[in-house]
Amino acid sequence: MAKVTAEIPGELSRQIDRMIRDGWFPDQDAIVREALAHFVDAKTFLGDSPRMLHRFAADALNDSKPEVALKFVNRGLSLLPTQDATDFHLYQNLVELRVQILLVLDRTAEALAGLEEAREMLPNNPTIAKWIARLNKKSEG
Repeated sequence: MAKVTAEIPGELSRQIDRMIRDGWFPDQDAIVREALAHFVDAKTFLGDSPRMLHRFAADALNDSKPEVALKFVNRGLSLLPTQDATDFHLYQNLVELRVQILLVLDRTAEALAGLEEAREMLPNNPTIAKWIARLNKKSEG
């Protein structure tokens, strides 16, 4: 077991003391262990969160790394079905970001195929319909 020493600011120290007084934790060590466990878990499983993967993909695209962005967005889309409830708004955002990435990579046909698949899941979504119309127009022109 490792020993950690840290200086804790006054306000945070008062909150820790209150949690101990209220009976949430037996002592400061227990609080610190719990906080570190949550922090490490959050960082360890960060890549398994579709919402975080969407952010990573958007950041990678903004950093002109479309191939990396595509990996993040594809991973996010693959994880969505494993969630307890489908977040259709997040699904739409991931699909739109994937389309933008594929257009940057000049893979219009793949973007259109992904939109058609999304239309099956969101048949009455006007945003998906607009993207399909836009890419069909681009293909014709």
